[in-house]
Amino acid sequence: MKRFVIGVPGLDRLVGEVVAPYTILIAGHPGAGKTTLASTICYRNALKGEKCLYISLYEDKEKLFRYMERLGLKLREIESNGLFRFVKLPLTFDINMIIDEIGKLVGEGYSVIVIDSITALLDVVRENVEKRAWLLNYFYQLPVLFNGLLILVSELPFGEERIGLGSIEFVVDSIFILKHRIEDHLLTRLIEVRKTRGSPINIAEAYFTIAENIGIVVFTPPILQEIPHEGEELVPICNALKNVIEHIHKGFIINVFFPPEAPMGRETMLAVLSTALKYNLRVLILSYTSSPGVLIEILRSVFMGSGLSAEEIDKLIEKHFIITALNPFGYSLAELVGYEQILIERLKPDVVVFHGVHLASAIHSEYKKYLRELFNEVMYLKSRGLTVVRIGNYIDDYIYRIETSIADVTFRTERIYKEDGTIDFKVYVSRRYREPKILSSTEMKECINEVIDLIESYVKT
Repeated sequence: MKRFVIGVPGLDRLVGEVVAPYTILIAGHPGAGKTTLASTICYRNALKGEKCLYISLYEDKEKLFRYMERLGLKLREIESNGLFRFVKLPLTFDINMIIDEIGKLVGEGYSVIVIDSITALLDVVRENVEKRAWLLNYFYQLPVLFNGLLILVSELPFGEERIGLGSIEFVVDSIFILKHRIEDHLLTRLIEVRKTRGSPINIAEAYFTIAENIGIVVFTPPILQEIPHEGEELVPICNALKNVIEHIHKGFIINVFFPPEAPMGRETMLAVLSTALKYNLRVLILSYTSSPGVLIEILRSVFMGSGLSAEEIDKLIEKHFIITALNPFGYSLAELVGYEQILIERLKPDVVVFHGVHLASAIHSEYKKYLRELFNEVMYLKSRGLTVVRIGNYIDDYIYRIETSIADVTFRTERIYKEDGTIDFKVYVSRRYREPKILSSTEMKECINEVIDLIESYVKT
């Protein structure tokens, strides 16, 4: 049996096994990415040694090759290796001539064939019902004739989602509908998996993007059917934390909230660093508010006056931290979650620190939608055994209570303004299924000193 791939990880998971003869219908609005998806499927299978024929009724070869090159699809390279052929057929009113040409090409031993687009062919016979039915039946039989993967591209008018191709919609194996709309002044692309034979569709619609040097990226929402278990037990890195939370596990969701006017997350990242040293963990920091350089400077400042040199501190950070920054307002909510998943899958950290989460929560006016995306994301990371630390400002009681309800442990710092004009603080600690506790500023300062001593001892030994 001939087996093929879609070549887009999110879609491969949704579609499942693709075994010849197989037909994929790609429909969508103008500019939605139909040609890009068809070319991607063609290219990925050519890399596996399957010969691909791309038949176009209007696309210019050089223009297509140039655009796909920008997306990381090197069509010229696979063409030179004999695995890809582009043919442009003239669109005429003689449909028999076009079908004869397609028939000759099919006989040349291709495993993957793209026809872009069948809408143009069907428009020619729009008024001839019998001819139109015959043409649709021809496309239905075509993948059986060459025992391979047939990809049909179809146009949808703007604003419409109904394909309107008749019986072929019922006999193809998979249907992808590509759409785009404007959300918060951003172009948002969606792919609807309307049908996929032999594979249950749990996720009917997903966001996707088209990125330079990468191509199509589908953001498959991380949805689990069950709440996952925690992993290995970890001992907190100072006595004060041992007293209030006793222990944590890999896979814990930990919230750390600060007043809006307070420095955010410096001591938390220090605690994460010491834990990474103790258990040899790799930490990914995703910041919504600060550049990697700013965060590194903040970490360096904590060690001022300690026995560590700047070189030793930088080596520690480089060994255990990967720091990146994302503008949460540059993505739709689902795209942001999807892009984070791609980073996590690629970098494979043990701990993920989301820095500045109060900005991410402000992306969407519907907080329930944000909560659903957040809960699915952190549960997915928990299922992978990743510990999640979420650092942000305390916004209001409503958001705080909701965020606390999905976390295993939540720390909230509160400032205390004294009569003499000085400022003190205390930390409320909430652990799931236990009564809340309070840490004083003295206890927290002692904890930080223990953390610095622990880091110094690891470096010196």
